Amino acid sequence: MSIRRISALAVLMLTLGSTVAAIAVPNPLEAETIAQNQRPNRPAGREGGMFEKLNLSADQQQQMQAVRERYKDQVSQRMQAVRQARQELDTMMSGTANASEIREKHRQIIGLRQQLEEVRFESTLAMRELLTAEQRSQLAQMMQQRRQNAKNRMQNRQKAQ
Repeated sequence: MSIRRISALAVLMLTLGSTVAAIAVPNPLEAETIAQNQRPNRPAGREGGMFEKLNLSADQQQQMQAVRERYKDQVSQRMQAVRQARQELDTMMSGTANASEIREKHRQIIGLRQQLEEVRFESTLAMRELLTAEQRSQLAQMMQQRRQNAKNRMQNRQKAQ
């Protein structure tokens, strides 16, 4: 399985976890919820459809929330570290840092992103264990459709340019 597919699966599963949190929490727009894997600019209801299609039981939803909570701090810390290092790189690029210092900062960012993806992947595996074989199959089909839709959008953008 390629890194791109693993990353897509990780993002999807984290999105699913975020959606469970949105269902369980009275106010899903709390700052920490948005900071944790939700994209507030996405059209409403898009992610909720995944749960409806997967038909998660109440127990599965609670377990998904528990997994999300277990990994939330790790993901948040790593995301913050990536953002901070990226800001430092931006400052270095506009300042007087030499090329080797800038390269080193870039390598640091790559390492931090890798750590973030590892935590997301572990979270995804934990969530995957909560799904039945049929739900996994459904999820795989939905993810394939999302990838195809994304590919189509990218192709359409390229044609428009």
